[in-house]
Amino acid sequence: MILLPLLALALGFFAVYSTGRTFEADEALARYTAVAVLAGLDTVLGGLRARLTNQFDDVIFISGFFVNALLAGGLVVLGERLGLETGFGDERVSAMLIAAAVVFGARIFNNLAALRRILIERWRDSRREAHPATDASTAGA
Repeated sequence: MILLPLLALALGFFAVYSTGRTFEADEALARYTAVAVLAGLDTVLGGLRARLTNQFDDVIFISGFFVNALLAGGLVVLGERLGLETGFGDERVSAMLIAAAVVFGARIFNNLAALRRILIERWRDSRREAHPATDASTAGA
């Protein structure tokens, strides 16, 4: 199942760079893409966390990836349509974009912290199995 994201990444890379330098994105598309990438990264890290804890479900992962990305982009669109923007002139930014970036950023850091704890515990367990400690109190019994 790990090959699916790598295949998608390779296809996306090929699709963008095979067109040459003619592909240009406007600022609005960049905003939606940025928040969708954050949502996707959150889902990928959550999937990795679920995989390490033996709770991974591919249907939940795939549906979560697309639903989170679409929801994040939709919230930015909704915020812009409702006029929830901050800043002055051309420097205006959607408040929903900021909110989505903060929420997904926090979730990414939480997932990374959980992944770090899981990996450290696995490393410690493997060291304990490789080098069992001898307890002096039970050695003479």
